[in-house]
Amino acid sequence: MTQRSSIRYRLEYAGLIMFTSILRALPDRVAISLGSNAGELAGKFFRERVRLAHENLKIAFGDSLSHAQRQDLIKKLFRIFGEGFVESVISSPADLLNNVSVEGLEHLKKALAKKRGVIILGPHMGMWEHASSAFAQYVDNAASLYKPLKNPYVDAYIVRTRGQGRIELISSKNGLRQIYQRLKKGGMITLLFDQNAGRNGLPVPFFGKTASTYSTPAAFALKTGCAVVPAYTIKEPGYRRNRTILCEQFPLIRTGDTEHDIIANTRQYNVFIEDLVRRYPEQWFGWLHRRWKLPRAFAKNDTTGEEA
Repeated sequence: MTQRSSIRYRLEYAGLIMFTSILRALPDRVAISLGSNAGELAGKFFRERVRLAHENLKIAFGDSLSHAQRQDLIKKLFRIFGEGFVESVISSPADLLNNVSVEGLEHLKKALAKKRGVIILGPHMGMWEHASSAFAQYVDNAASLYKPLKNPYVDAYIVRTRGQGRIELISSKNGLRQIYQRLKKGGMITLLFDQNAGRNGLPVPFFGKTASTYSTPAAFALKTGCAVVPAYTIKEPGYRRNRTILCEQFPLIRTGDTEHDIIANTRQYNVFIEDLVRRYPEQWFGWLHRRWKLPRAFAKNDTTGEEA
């Protein structure tokens, strides 16, 4: 870290602390309203992301949505984004218990009882920041994989504040061994599964178009015998009303052909995410992400893909 970058990082951290302190000082209802309105306003400045969202919605839904309908959906998404940021700042463990209802815990407990570990797999949807912390209120030895930030001061702050919900954060930079060890001990790890995996992914269809998709959950399930439990969090109408749903674990496809099995299991995970997105399109943040951008190695063999 250079001296210049260190100063910049410290200033960014100071600004974050000041901003979050102001949010926490406000009445919750005021802070959340401010976040929703700020999110909507942000959508007017991040024009490239809005353009990308329109493109992605066209990929997924074709001409079934008009421009106005897509624009309304994107506006709602930005409002949820702003509200979600504020919630991640002001929410305490008690807030999680009061404001997030959890359904389907029996599926998680049944999977944990097998003592072979559990991967909770879900998308960046609704108040997704709440999901893993909400699970940790009911289950011991919970962890979540996260992508570290460049700013080490902000990163340490995120780890410290997210960790107050009784959940350990594992860095994606060197986390595979930790995940494996945790699963072997019968622990639980939450993984967000809906981002572009780039060159490290598998070419698997998503909304009928090839998308680079992470193979990690399927590979771990086949290697350790752990359960993969699908889950998602959605925002419901009303003030601070959120619902987290755990579903019955995915059936493990195991034919003896490892390459085939990894792809087949990964495909069923994508089908689950796609179904959720069709049901709650205004709550999926993947529209703002280059989900269908393919690395060149994939694009050569897929005429429908977008070359990197």
